[in-house]
Amino acid sequence: MKFTSYFLKHPVIAIILNSMILLLGILCFHSLSLREYPDISFPVITVNTHYPNASPELVESVVTNVLEDQLAGVEGLELMTSRSNPGKSYITLRFRPGTSMEKALNATHEAARLAQAELPTTVKAPIIERQRQADGLPFIGIALESSSLNFGELTHYANLNLKNVFRSLKGVASVDVWGQPFTYSIQLDQKKLYRFGINVDEVANAIANNRFSLPAGNYQNKIPTTLDFELKTPEDYENLIIKTQNHYPVFLKSLARIQLTTDNNQFRVKVNGNSGLVLAINRANDANPIEVSQSVRKELNALKKGLPEDIKTKIIIDQSEFIKASLKNIQSSILESIFLVLVIIFIFLRNIRATIIPLIAIPISLLGSLLFLKIAGFTINQMTLLAMVLAVGLVVDDAIIVLENIWRHIEDDLSPMDAALKGSKQIGFAIVAMTLTLTSVYAPIALIDGMIGQLFIEFAVALAGSVFISGIVALTLSPLMCATFLHKNTKQLWPAIDRFLSKLAQYYYKLLNIIIYRKKTILLTLLLSLSISLLFYKVIPGETAPKEDRGLVGIYTPPVSGDNLDTLEANTKRVQQSIGKIPEAKNTLTFLGNWGSSIVMPLEAHKQRNRSAEQIVNSLKPKTEQLPSVDASVWSWDSGLPGVEDALNNSELELVISTTENFRQLFDATEHFKKTLDQNKEFASTHYDLRLDSMGYSVNIDKNALAQLGLTPAQLAKTIEVFFSGDKSMSFQKDGVSYNLTLEGSSKPWTLNELYLTTPSGKRISLGAVAQMKRRAQPTALEHVNQMRATTLYAQLPEKQSFKKGMNKLLKLAKENLPNQYKLSWTGAAKAYTESSHTMVLLFALSILFIYAILAAQFENFVYPFIILFTVPLACFGALLFAYLFGQSLNIFTQIGLVTLVGLISKHGILIVEFANQLQKEGFALTEAIKKSCSLRLRPILMTTGAMVFGAIPLVLSHDAGAEARHAIGTVLIGGLCIGTLFTLFVLPAVYFMISKIIKKAGRQ
Repeated sequence: MKFTSYFLKHPVIAIILNSMILLLGILCFHSLSLREYPDISFPVITVNTHYPNASPELVESVVTNVLEDQLAGVEGLELMTSRSNPGKSYITLRFRPGTSMEKALNATHEAARLAQAELPTTVKAPIIERQRQADGLPFIGIALESSSLNFGELTHYANLNLKNVFRSLKGVASVDVWGQPFTYSIQLDQKKLYRFGINVDEVANAIANNRFSLPAGNYQNKIPTTLDFELKTPEDYENLIIKTQNHYPVFLKSLARIQLTTDNNQFRVKVNGNSGLVLAINRANDANPIEVSQSVRKELNALKKGLPEDIKTKIIIDQSEFIKASLKNIQSSILESIFLVLVIIFIFLRNIRATIIPLIAIPISLLGSLLFLKIAGFTINQMTLLAMVLAVGLVVDDAIIVLENIWRHIEDDLSPMDAALKGSKQIGFAIVAMTLTLTSVYAPIALIDGMIGQLFIEFAVALAGSVFISGIVALTLSPLMCATFLHKNTKQLWPAIDRFLSKLAQYYYKLLNIIIYRKKTILLTLLLSLSISLLFYKVIPGETAPKEDRGLVGIYTPPVSGDNLDTLEANTKRVQQSIGKIPEAKNTLTFLGNWGSSIVMPLEAHKQRNRSAEQIVNSLKPKTEQLPSVDASVWSWDSGLPGVEDALNNSELELVISTTENFRQLFDATEHFKKTLDQNKEFASTHYDLRLDSMGYSVNIDKNALAQLGLTPAQLAKTIEVFFSGDKSMSFQKDGVSYNLTLEGSSKPWTLNELYLTTPSGKRISLGAVAQMKRRAQPTALEHVNQMRATTLYAQLPEKQSFKKGMNKLLKLAKENLPNQYKLSWTGAAKAYTESSHTMVLLFALSILFIYAILAAQFENFVYPFIILFTVPLACFGALLFAYLFGQSLNIFTQIGLVTLVGLISKHGILIVEFANQLQKEGFALTEAIKKSCSLRLRPILMTTGAMVFGAIPLVLSHDAGAEARHAIGTVLIGGLCIGTLFTLFVLPAVYFMISKIIKKAGRQ
C-alpha cells in the first residue's frame, strides 16, 4: 500500500503526524467540559398564569382555554399540555427537535400577548420561561438556620442577600427560597365595616391606590423627582385613610388589625425533623451540572466569610455528586481496560518490544478522538467515556493485525523493513475496510431525530473517532515501529504458548476440511441462531434504561380532599414514624404544599452503605401500606437519562387518557378502568390524578335585587373572596423584595348572612338577602393534552415484572375498558421506551445497510459483503444469550451494544475474506485459499477478540455509581464477541466456500 510505504520511507513525518494528534488531544482534554449525559435539548417553554382565588373550572374556562387557542398556532409546537389548578394555570409547550429556543420564546410571547386582551382584568400577566430541570427537586439544596433570626427574618435575609448571588451564576435557571416569607396580614372586622358603612372593595381600592411611586418631573430641570405613595411600615397601613365621613377620616386601623407576620400556610419545609429554610437552586436544562455545582460551592464558601456568625449553611442535596462519582468510575474502568488489554497482548506476543507497538495506539487513539468531540462541540460525558472504554479493546486491533502480519514475514527471513513493506501492503486494504466498517456502523445515528439520536451521536463520534485514529496509527506509525523494534531473533517468553497456538491452528485447519462441506449443517446453524435470537428478543424484558441506584429515595403523600397543611403535616409525620430512622440517609427533607408532601432522603455514597436504593424502597413499602387512611407511595430516583429523569414520579407506567367528553364522563370511565386494573395482579397499585371531590362552594346571585340596591356583582364577589379565602392579589416591598399582602377577614363567617354590603343610600344589606351559597364538589385540577381533556393514570409494576409486558397489558386493558373515542398515549419512561425501541430497530437495520454499502464499495463486489454479514445473526445470538442468562433487559444500552457488535464482528469476516481473495489471486485453489486464510488469521482474530472482550470486562465488574448501564452494554458485547467469534471461525468459511462455488458454477454456465 503506497500510503504506508510513504511513511516507512519518511519516518520523521510519521512521528510528527502522530505526535501532533496526541498533542491536540491533550489540549482538547483540558478544554472539553464534563457532564453526565450529552446535552439533549428539546425546547420546552412554560406559560404560568395566576388568577387569584379562582376555582380550577374557572381557570380552565377563562384562562387556560383562551391561552391554548392562541398558543396552538405557534410554529414548531409538538405537544401542548396544561394543568388548571386553583388560582393558577400551567401550560407546557414542547417543540420539535431542532427548533430555535429564541424563536420559540418570541412566538410564545407574541401568542400570549394576543391572548391577554381576552383574559379577565384580575388575571396577572403570564410568566413565560424556559423549563428548568424536570425532576421536581432542587439541583442543589442549601439549608439555612439561625439562633437569633425567626423564620420570616431568615427568609428575608436569604431573599435579600443570597438569592440573586446564586441566580447570577452561569447555568442557574432560578433560585427559590423555601421558607416562611413575610406577609402583611390586614384582618378586616365585619362589625366595624358595618358600623362605618364601608364596603370591602373600598378598602381594597384604597390600598391598591397607595402602593406605587410616580415620576414627578425634574426639580429645577436637573434633579429627577419621585412621588412616593409606597406603604412600607405597619404604621403606614394603619394611618391609610379609607374614606372621609362627616369631615372625619376613617383610617384603616379603625377597620382592621394590621401586622407583619409570616406565611406558613402555602409551603412548609422540614430539615431532619425541624422546621427549616432551603435555598433551592435549579439548573437550566442545557447547563453543565458539574460546572454549576462547582460554581455554587465556590460561591457558598465565599459567602460564608461574610455571613452573620449565627447563620449556618449546609448543602443537604447535590445531584451532581452521583454524576461525579459515575464519571470517576468510568475513568477507572478505562485504566482497568487498558491494563487487561495489555495483559492479553503480552500473553499472545510474549515480548515487551512487540507489546509496546499496539500499546502506543491506545493514548494516541483515545486522546485523538477528543479532537472530533471538540470540533463537533460535544463534551466528555458518560456516553463518550463509555465509548472510550470499548475503544481500548478496538484501537489495538489494527496495530495487532499489522504487527502479526509483519512478524510472520520476519520469521520467513525477510528483513524488518522489507517485512514491514510487504506485510503492511497485504493488510492495508483490510485495515481501511475494517476502519470504514466500524465508523460507518454509526453513520445512521446522524439521520435519527429525537432523544436516541442526540444521546448516541456523541458515543458514536467518540468511538468512531478512536477507531479512525487507530487506523491512521496502524498505517503510519505501527509499521515503522515494527521495522525499528522487531527482528528475527527477538526473544519470546513462554514458547509453550506458541506451540499451543500452532497446534490449535493445525486442528482448526483439519476441522475446516470437514466443516466447509457441511452445507445443511451450516444453514441449519444460521437459521437456528436467527430464530433463537428473535425468540430472545421477544422473551427478554424490555425497558427504556436499566434502573440505577442514584442515591435518592422518598415517600410521596397526596393531599386528602378538604385537608389543610396541618392535617397533611400530621399524616406525613405518621409516615415518618412508621418508617423509623433510615441509617443510610444523610439527611431527611420534608416538603409540604397544596400538591401533597414529599419526604426526600439523599443516601450515603454507594461504598458507604450495605443496601441499594431499591432494597431500601422495598423495605419501606410494607410499612407505609399498613397505615390506615394514608395513601403514601415510596419511590426512588432510578434514572438520570434525559427524558426519563423524573425523580418524584413514584409509578413506572404513565398512561395519558384524553377525550373531548366532559370531565365527569372522563372521571367515570377512568374510575371503571382503575377498578378493573385493581383486580389484575400484574399491577401493584394504580391511581390517576383527576379528582372531582374537592370541597367547594357556588354562589347564586339575585342580579335584579342587587341592581335595584345600586350594588355590583364585583362588590359582592370581593366581599366573599376576602372573608372566605383572603385576597392575595396585592403585594408589598420590603427592602426591594416583594411579598404577598393578604386582605382577609378577622374571622371566618359560616353563612352569607353574617356579611353585609352598604348601598349608596347608606342602607346595610346582608349578602344572604341577594345571594345563596351552596356546597358542591369541585376538581382539584384539570388537565389538557393538545387541548383535549385528559387525565394521567399511573400503574406501579410489582417487583421483577417486565416493563414491556406491563406496558402491553395496560394498553390492552385500556382499549378493552375505555370508550373507543378515547385517545391513549404514553408519557414519561413508557413514552421514551416506545420511541427508543422503534428507533433502535430502525438504527440496527440502517447500520447493516450502511456496512453493506461500504464493504461493497471497498470490495467492488456485491457478494462478499453479504458473506461477511452472515456473522451478524451469530453474534446477536451470543449477545442475547448472555443478556438472558445474566438477567439484563433490552434497553437503549443493550441495543446500542448490538449495533456496535455489528461493526466489531464484521472485522473478522473482512480479514478472512480479504486474505482468501488475495490467496486465490496468487494461484491457490478455492478450498485451499479458504483454509489457509482462516488458519493464518486465527491468531490475530483470537488476539483482537481477546483484547475486545477483556477490554469490556471492567464494564461488567463495575459496582459503583452508574454501573447498571455499563453492565448492560458490556454483557452483550462480551457474549456477542465470544460466541459470535467462535461461530464465525467455522460458519463464515463454509458460507464463503458455498457461495463462491455457486458463483463459479453460474459463471461457467
